[in-house]
Amino acid sequence: MRQYGYPSDKNISKDCIAEGMPQSFDDHLEALLKDCNDRINQLEDSGGTDEEMLEALINRGSVLSMMEYYTSALSDFEDAVDLIVKMEKEGKQVEAGSFVRVFVSRGELYGDTDRDQMAEDYSIASTRVNEIAPGSRYYDRKRIIRMCLDCSEDLLDCDRPNNASVFIEKLYSLLIGYDDNWSRNRYLETLNIAGHSMNEMNMDDEAAEYFSEAISVGYEMIEKDTLEDSMPLIFALVMRGDIEKKKGMFQQYFVDRKAAISLLEELLSMNKLDDVQVLVRLHQDVASTYMSLDKIKEAEEHLMREVMLSMDGAEDYIREYVDKDD
Repeated sequence: MRQYGYPSDKNISKDCIAEGMPQSFDDHLEALLKDCNDRINQLEDSGGTDEEMLEALINRGSVLSMMEYYTSALSDFEDAVDLIVKMEKEGKQVEAGSFVRVFVSRGELYGDTDRDQMAEDYSIASTRVNEIAPGSRYYDRKRIIRMCLDCSEDLLDCDRPNNASVFIEKLYSLLIGYDDNWSRNRYLETLNIAGHSMNEMNMDDEAAEYFSEAISVGYEMIEKDTLEDSMPLIFALVMRGDIEKKKGMFQQYFVDRKAAISLLEELLSMNKLDDVQVLVRLHQDVASTYMSLDKIKEAEEHLMREVMLSMDGAEDYIREYVDKDD
């Protein structure tokens, strides 16, 4: 069993966990783990079906993951994979929800240590993603959408855009035609993921189309006051601007960059911008582009704003850290 520096005893007792966790630890999870341990012990002692053991391993692995006992959780999902292989060799059909849950969960656990294995597990899960539907074991509609979003983003982060296509297609099938606020916000995220995927494959025209639709959807939600977070809209504006700049479409590039800057400045004014450097970098980029076009006056505005933001950041740093020592 692979070791990552976490507790590795799969049959962890309540007392052992309580000692290793802060007092704010959720007692409900502790009780769930005890039930999971009891269930697996029962199946091992009395004998149960493969389906029952698979469900028990998934349940305990999921609880252990939530409790951050990652090595123990990984061991349970490794056992679940072995059981699936055994069942399929014996001609037993593994329910699609269980199959996808096992490989996605194991892939997530490998995410920080073995990105290739994570991608491989997601790819195996993708072979049956189209079989799961609301009502499948472990999944309702929102859980399927969240899972597909997470898998797609992880695959893009490790430069596997081709592997993300099945998850993106599944997202479209579950989001097209839904007008509720939650679905529209997830649709915006999906458009960005699709555009990012096309961009990673150097399909600029296709990527620009996705980002354009994302921008349209984002501004539509701003008008209706239903946009949960401005950052997906800002991302679409920045990414489309990058494509426009690459193609020499500078007028359109400046429009998109300034729109993204405006949204970031608004977040800053409301103390909702987590990283001011994002805004600084956009001002730097716009100024640099103006300079390359010999438009010095236009560049100065953004250079001055960049300096002001950097000075504000320095003042905040001094106030927070240096003044403490006085």
